[in-house]
Amino acid sequence: MLFLQLVYNRKCEFGFPRMLGPNDSAQSSTANKIGAEKYLLCGIETSLWAVYDIVIPNITIPINLGATSMDFTLSEIKIANVNVPKLQMDLQQNKPVTLFLPEASIQLSFVWKFQQNSYPYTNDRGTGDLIVQNAVLSATADSQQEKETCPGHMIISVLKTTMDYEKLRIQLKGGQSWIFQSLIDVILDSLQNQISDFLASVLMNGFIGLINGAFEDGRRQRLLSNGQFIKDERYVDKVQVGNGYISLMFSGYTYLKNNLTDEYLTQGTNSITMNKFNAEMQMAVKDEAFNNVYYIFHKYQNSYSGNNFKAIQQPKLRFTNTGALVAMLVEANETQVEIELIAKPKLFDDLSKVIGRISFEYQAYSIDTVDGLDSEALLTQVVQHMNEVAEQTGFQYNYALMVDIRDFQPIFDPNERVMRLVGDLPQECLPY
Repeated sequence: MLFLQLVYNRKCEFGFPRMLGPNDSAQSSTANKIGAEKYLLCGIETSLWAVYDIVIPNITIPINLGATSMDFTLSEIKIANVNVPKLQMDLQQNKPVTLFLPEASIQLSFVWKFQQNSYPYTNDRGTGDLIVQNAVLSATADSQQEKETCPGHMIISVLKTTMDYEKLRIQLKGGQSWIFQSLIDVILDSLQNQISDFLASVLMNGFIGLINGAFEDGRRQRLLSNGQFIKDERYVDKVQVGNGYISLMFSGYTYLKNNLTDEYLTQGTNSITMNKFNAEMQMAVKDEAFNNVYYIFHKYQNSYSGNNFKAIQQPKLRFTNTGALVAMLVEANETQVEIELIAKPKLFDDLSKVIGRISFEYQAYSIDTVDGLDSEALLTQVVQHMNEVAEQTGFQYNYALMVDIRDFQPIFDPNERVMRLVGDLPQECLPY
């Protein structure tokens, strides 16, 4: 495989020579409300095991008993079970996103203890369980770029959390003191009245943490290389939110690993309209992102020259209303010939479950007629060679978790110079 392998870079410093802005996006992913809800719910379900490892801080609840008071503390709090069957989102233009998890159920285990604050300073301890049934958890979240600390990174922050529930049940075990036995109903009432905000904050921050983890361990820090080339996955802006859709904007550039200043794409000339189609998900790539790949492989590996011809320039792709054409200038028998090929998108998933390649299947379209040159034979050779190279190269796409873009429909936009892969997500989460 000539192209790219997965390499994780957990450092903030990428080493790229310049910061990228919103107009430097050669690649984007957009989901409408239904697609975003499906995707995030699958993401939570797939990584739900990590919720059980969340470190939950102790909570101390003061209980005023009139003549005396006590501090009731829950520690060693662990999530024993959680079920999140649904997810809903509120997506409004230029506003923070609100996530809702209706019909959720949660079970926590904990160690409790209390300390009376006045004579006779009674204390006691035991274990317990907290069970919440048919809860509605919500979180309002926003994103921001880490321009100063980690250029090209992005983090999602929780602004507000709430929890409503149909039933909350607390079971306290142990406890031998007379004051505990006599005040257990008061203690339970105080816990129920004060713990819902705490639970909402802990759980929703945990779920947002899972989403942030996907950003951190996935796209935002993913530099992909075979030792020679790098696919740049930096974010160029915060999450874009519109009325009923949400978008992520990436660099999409390809570099020679040892020469990051050799930048093919022109600064500030790439941008992609987000909500072009009302599909559940669309993934867009600029024509220049493909031409960037042609540039790298032509300049550094001479990939597009064959046994009987030489590529004088890199291939150059352009989109039409119905597809794509690739122009080539080759030399054969000391004669330069202009060739155009039809390029039909071909998707590969041979790198990993969530890393694929967008390449092309080439067919003959046109060739200059030159005296003394068998143009048709040359055209056949060029088509055959380009298809052989296409099997090993292409634009690497880290497609979204549990999304099989091989089932998506390519749509071409020559005005915006973009190819979009458009489709709906399956009803069931794909294995990851």
